[in-house]
Amino acid sequence: MASKVVWLPRVLRLHGGMRISRALRLFRVGTTPGRVRALTALVLLSLTALCSVIGLGVADAREALRAVGHDEGPMVVATGDVALALSDMDAQVANVLMTGDEEGWLCEPGGDGGGCRRNPPRYSYDLRREDAQRAVLQAARLAEDDPVRLRTVQSVLDGLHQYDRRVQAAMELGSRGEHAYGALPANAAAEYRAATALMTQDLLPKAGNLTLDGAAIVDSTYKEERSAIRWERGRVIALGTAGVLALVTLQIYLAVRFRRLVSPLLAAATVALAGLAVVGGSALATEADRLRVAKEDGFDPVLALSRMQSLAKSLDADRNRALLDPGEADRYDQTYLEKSQAILYIAGVSDLEEYYTQLEQRLARYAGDPRAIGFGGFYGARARRVATPAEHRVLVRLLSYYRAYQSNDRAVRRLAAAERAGQAARTHLDPGLPYLPHPAFRQHDQELDATSGRHRFVTERTVRGGESALAVWRWALPVSALVIAALLVAGVWPRLREYLGTPPTGGEEHG
Repeated sequence: MASKVVWLPRVLRLHGGMRISRALRLFRVGTTPGRVRALTALVLLSLTALCSVIGLGVADAREALRAVGHDEGPMVVATGDVALALSDMDAQVANVLMTGDEEGWLCEPGGDGGGCRRNPPRYSYDLRREDAQRAVLQAARLAEDDPVRLRTVQSVLDGLHQYDRRVQAAMELGSRGEHAYGALPANAAAEYRAATALMTQDLLPKAGNLTLDGAAIVDSTYKEERSAIRWERGRVIALGTAGVLALVTLQIYLAVRFRRLVSPLLAAATVALAGLAVVGGSALATEADRLRVAKEDGFDPVLALSRMQSLAKSLDADRNRALLDPGEADRYDQTYLEKSQAILYIAGVSDLEEYYTQLEQRLARYAGDPRAIGFGGFYGARARRVATPAEHRVLVRLLSYYRAYQSNDRAVRRLAAAERAGQAARTHLDPGLPYLPHPAFRQHDQELDATSGRHRFVTERTVRGGESALAVWRWALPVSALVIAALLVAGVWPRLREYLGTPPTGGEEHG
């Protein structure tokens, strides 16, 4: 028994060696069958590698489109809406304090308020607060386990609660006595000043950081996946070329060695393999381009427009703040100018009066000549991307609303300087609906919103088209591989059988 145990490994080695020897004998390149089998194996290896790389490229493209269109992208856009919602909340507060309708804000229908009627700005404030909180929670999902970003999320939520308390205190103090339109009691103005400082110096910057962090994640994913797709496209072309060369070499060898014409089956396999490589490479190039469009023509402009809307709302709120807190008007005028310059930059301008004048002149020139871009900032960047007369007309219309709003702001500042605070406040707000911003501002904001909607549609349409095109590869890739492999084997097998002396059946080709 011990003897058998001792010899068992040797027997296994012997049988294993025999199998390996037989396998190597199949591919002995010194014989005609060995050369044919070796070339066939090379083609099959190239086909396997080609299909694997195409599959990887399709998976990377699908993942990138999902990130931009369904996962990280929408979540980042939602975090961009945090700043927009916060700015809108602050604007609603300022409009109520400006008009003196604090009672309508404090009203609690169905509760101690009895038969009071809550004003529309309070409803808008509550809705926008829910939007802000929901967007912050989206940012928490995007942050995952990053402790710094999670602390920022928690800080924004805590700051929202503090802001609510400050606003409530300002409203209660403002409601205790009658005050002139556009003027607040000193104690109410102090609470409002604290609330708006919390908003502008703490909440809005942190909300902006959340958006920037999320955008960096999407940008990193986009660059990595697009680079991988382009690299895989190059490998597809290389592997396809190698496979076609191996097939052509096999056909030439068979034609010379067996003195036959070119095999139709092998010719079909060559065409199919070349077609798979061309179609696969083209599909990956198309998906890389779709990804670029979804990111650069959809996602990026949506984020930029969201930031611009938030900045414009904060700009409008600065004018409210200057009117409600005249002691700080110079400081608010300076922040108003800085935000105006971020929206539309004019070089060499040092004060608002000069900005108003230069704005009128430069926008008038640009309306007549799309090449006369004498401004920078957000609108300068958009003007430089204008490619058609239709795009120019759309931008000119948007700029006309911005110019009208700034023209109205010039009138508001002049009235405030003349100590006509009530008239200045009425001029700043909508004449018919005083709890709303001026019509020119609303037109500008609505046009920005419509432009953002068009870019969102670009992202959705491009991602949907890319995903539909990629879905075909779920079945097309394995079917193509099987068909090419079947053609290859069917074209080679009759030659091998003929060489080994086994005549092919009547249905097999002899050519």
